Amino acid sequence: MIVDYVSQLDSFQDKVVFLYPILTDDRLHHHHNPIIGFVVIDVITKQTFTISNNHQEGIFHTSDLSFLKNCKVYCYDTAVLKYAGYDVSTYIDAKMQYYLYTNNGYSTDTPKIISHYNRLYNNCYRINELVSLTKHEEIAMSIFEECWVRDTQPGLSFYQNELLSAFHNIECNGLHIDYQLFKQSFGQSLSKHDQLCFTQYNYYTLTGRPSNRFGGINFAALNKEDGSRDVFTSRHADGLLVELDFNSYHPRLIASLIDYDFKNENVYEHLATHYANTSNPTPEQIESAKEATFRQLYGGIQHQYLHIPFFAKTNDFANYLWKLMDKQEYIESPISGRRIYQHNHSDLSVGVLFNYFIQMYETESNVLILDKIHQLLSDKKTKPVLYTYDSILFDVEKSELNYLLETVIPSSIDLNKYPVKIKQGTNYKNIRV
Repeated sequence: MIVDYVSQLDSFQDKVVFLYPILTDDRLHHHHNPIIGFVVIDVITKQTFTISNNHQEGIFHTSDLSFLKNCKVYCYDTAVLKYAGYDVSTYIDAKMQYYLYTNNGYSTDTPKIISHYNRLYNNCYRINELVSLTKHEEIAMSIFEECWVRDTQPGLSFYQNELLSAFHNIECNGLHIDYQLFKQSFGQSLSKHDQLCFTQYNYYTLTGRPSNRFGGINFAALNKEDGSRDVFTSRHADGLLVELDFNSYHPRLIASLIDYDFKNENVYEHLATHYANTSNPTPEQIESAKEATFRQLYGGIQHQYLHIPFFAKTNDFANYLWKLMDKQEYIESPISGRRIYQHNHSDLSVGVLFNYFIQMYETESNVLILDKIHQLLSDKKTKPVLYTYDSILFDVEKSELNYLLETVIPSSIDLNKYPVKIKQGTNYKNIRV
């Protein structure tokens, strides 16, 4: 039903509803993609109410969602509403619910009518304004029927509140660009908006590690040799980019779980003393230890290395997770309470399960760090602008550099457990220690 009068919304009292925001164009970044309408579905009766917010077909227009204040609201994607300035603290993110329930991100093919208009008007970025409100209603109903999960999932509070906010805040900051260099490297990418380039994190991955790409740019794997990193600069007249790199992050995260202490030693030098059976390993032996360690952690620990205490304890922990999964058919995150369910995976082995757990633990640990960083920089010009697993990039106003290095980073990270390396530069390519 297309809402033509405000009185048609009076019936929304204590209902359970599915809320689907209609964006101007599904290809645009949320940062500059206005909401042009809403579809509200009563999950009990399946009755639909489609509300225009400046869609050309609408008679009644509103952006006010206060009529839902006494409802239990499952919102298809709370990030869309956050970009538009809505308070979503009482809403349940339906996409996140689906992910936590299935361990798969919800995806659907682009509706035929939208694909048709995309081809017909390739350079028009207001496609959803051309699609009728009735058709948007059909699209919303199809999504609701496929992805709605009623029961609150373990870990939802952390993932919806802490995790979504941590990455949303980085996305909103954007990366400042040199316009001409950006055009040379990325052409007319839709990630660009004025002097900023916007990233988009995908949290709904198999491993739990968010990917980060938008507009044809993979921000998690920017080439270090082709000049594409030269594009990204500071937005401040006397600013610089500062990158925080965790040293040997995965081995140290694992050490925190198995109660193993690398102390202040270089992790790979420490392990090289065991690999090479020497108290004074050479640089070549240390590099070899690094390569061998990656093989053990990501490919399964070989029997010949179980004499090394770190690997023996890691192997015991991996086997513990496997037995726990076999016993209760899920394992649970110690940070968020999120569960990895056995029935969602057909390819599980001891090593695969261990890696899923560690990458989930890595992401959640970093969310806690990012939350502290956002709090400490909330009233500053310096902002985090890019996150890539074991590093965080900051756009720094020069007068705030010492505050970042001496207050923010030490207050957010236990540097004894997780030492870091700091790089600085005028663009993302030339940052140096």
